[in-house]
Amino acid sequence: MFSSLVALVTRRPRLVLVLTVVLLLGGGVLASTAFGKLQTAGFDDPASESSRAADVMDARFHGRPNVLLLVTARRGDVDDATVVAAGRSVAADLAAQPGARDVVSYWTGGGPSLRSRDGRSALVVASVRDDDEASDIVDHYESPKRWPDSVTVQPGGRATVGEDIGHQVSADLAVAESIAIPITLVLLVMAFAGVVAALLPLGIGLLGIVGGFATLSVIGGLTDVSIFAVNLATAMGLGLGIDYSLLMVSRFREELAAGRERADAVAVTVHAAGRTILFSGATVIVALAVMLLFPPYFLKSMAYAGIAVTLVAVVAAIVSLPALLMVLGERVNSWRVGGL
Repeated sequence: MFSSLVALVTRRPRLVLVLTVVLLLGGGVLASTAFGKLQTAGFDDPASESSRAADVMDARFHGRPNVLLLVTARRGDVDDATVVAAGRSVAADLAAQPGARDVVSYWTGGGPSLRSRDGRSALVVASVRDDDEASDIVDHYESPKRWPDSVTVQPGGRATVGEDIGHQVSADLAVAESIAIPITLVLLVMAFAGVVAALLPLGIGLLGIVGGFATLSVIGGLTDVSIFAVNLATAMGLGLGIDYSLLMVSRFREELAAGRERADAVAVTVHAAGRTILFSGATVIVALAVMLLFPPYFLKSMAYAGIAVTLVAVVAAIVSLPALLMVLGERVNSWRVGGL
C-alpha cells in the first residue's frame, strides 16, 4: 500500500495537488451549505416513553406551540381598540403562513393566560411541525415588516431559539478561529523556525475542517445532524491536521538534513510517519464509532463529525502533504526565522 502511495506522490505530485485543490473547492461549496441543514435538537432518545408521548401529542393535537409572537402595545394596553385590531391582524397573518396550525391569540379566544401582567403585551401562538417551515416563519417576522403603529411584534418560542443557536454557533466559530489560527501559526513558526514549514500543518488542519463541514452537509441532507457537531469538527480538524502534519514535515526535514534526495526523503517519511498516522487515525475512528450506537442523534452527530475530519486529516497528511513536500523539496526550509 505505502509503496504504491510513494510511487504516486513522487512521480505525479502535481496531479495529486491538482486533485486536492479540486476536492477542496468542491468541499468548500458543500461546507458553505452545512449550517442550513443542521438541527438544534437531538438530545432525546426517540424510543423513550417521553418521546413517544410527545409524538402522540403531536399526532392528536397538531403538536405543541413552537412559534410565538409577542405583540406589545406602544401606548396603552392590549385591550385598547387599536391594539385589539392590530393583534387580530397579526394572528390572521400568522394563520396564513405555510405550515402554521392551531393559531391562537389573546384576542381570538386564547384567554387571559396569554396576556402579560402589566397588560402591555400579549401572545399569538401556533404549532408548526416542519422545522423548515418554522424557520421560514421566524425569518418572516424577524425581517422588516409594516405593522400598525400601535404595536410591535417580536417572534419567540422554540423555533426562534433554534434559529438563534444556529446564528450564535456560526458567529462563535468565526471568533474562535480568528483567535486560534494566528496563535497556532505563531507557535508553529517557533517550532519549525520557518514560515513555509509552519504553514503546511495549518493548511492540512484547515483542509480537515472543510472536509468535516462538507461531510456534515451531505449527511445533514440525509438524516438529522446536530449543529453542535461543527464545534467538534473545527477542533478535531485543526488539531489532528496539525498533529499529523507535524510528524510528516519534521521527518521530511530530518531526512533532507541527513543528505537524502527529495524523492527518497518523501519515501522514508511516508513509510515511517505515514504508518504512524494511519494507525492513529484508525484508533480515533474506532473510538468515535461507539457513539453511533446511542439513539440520540446529538451523539451520533459527534461521531459523524469526528470520523469525517479524521479521515480527511489522515488522507491529506499521507497523500496531499507528501506530494506538496515533493514539489517544495529544500524550499520547505524557506523564510527562516532567525534566533528560533
